[in-house]
Amino acid sequence: MFARTVVAALAVCTSGFAADEMTLYDLLAPDTHQFAIVYDVTQAHEGARFFLNPIRPGSTASKERVIERGTGKELQFETVTGKDAKAAGLVAARAADDALFLKVQLPGPVPKNGETRIRIFKTYMDAPSYYVRENGDLVFDRPLGIKRNVVLLPAGWELIGCASPGMVSTQADGRIKVSFLNDRDDQLPVKIIARRRQ
Repeated sequence: MFARTVVAALAVCTSGFAADEMTLYDLLAPDTHQFAIVYDVTQAHEGARFFLNPIRPGSTASKERVIERGTGKELQFETVTGKDAKAAGLVAARAADDALFLKVQLPGPVPKNGETRIRIFKTYMDAPSYYVRENGDLVFDRPLGIKRNVVLLPAGWELIGCASPGMVSTQADGRIKVSFLNDRDDQLPVKIIARRRQ
């Protein structure tokens, strides 16, 4: 079910934008404080052998998987610290030593004028940013730095509040989808509020 939802959501969002970053947040049952993430990104730095994806502080990551989007081939990865990534010259010196990154091994060095398109799957648990209020409302409150983001509400929930402009639509399965375009130079403050359908 999750795979079909992902394909449907990404088919709309990635057409014509293969080189752009895009993140899908699939909100799971609210009492789990978990959301499944699908992150599309392109590594275009000539000679690059790896791609580093930061794990946001406070979030517990699980169910990681990475594929090359052009072939569907599974890619190897490991979790590394900021200290190790700096020692390998993969991140800027200002990165915190205790920061965590998903280090993805590309199928080969990125060729001149070429690119490697990858898709990262992972599930985050983050109670401070995804929870249910005492009145029963669902809240997803998370600044998003990627240019294009999509948030899928859990089945049976309807949108009642959104702190940033977004395009709201309904999936074929009845789930509500909110799409955001971040045209800022910093993170977009996304706060979604939903309630159970009557």
